[in-house]
Amino acid sequence: QKLEGHCRDLSEAGIGILLAAELNSGEVTGLSFSLPGSDVPWEVRGVVRYRRGYQYGFEFLSLTREQYEQLKSHFQGLEPID
Repeated sequence: QKLEGHCRDLSEAGIGILLAAELNSGEVTGLSFSLPGSDVPWEVRGVVRYRRGYQYGFEFLSLTREQYEQLKSHFQGLEPID
């Protein structure tokens, strides 16, 4: 089944998603998303590492080297927030 969620957090290691679903810690799922400013969808695998209510934290399992580098350069262009 395909679910829509809202990204709450993104890093080189994973993604935080607000998701109206019941997933268990350790569950592996496919994730599809685009980086801000890009129309190119990423299809990656992630594992649920934490859950607080409907907020889930996924660790990326299948980032390519190129995707990892794209994420890194995306974050280097951002101002840090406290």
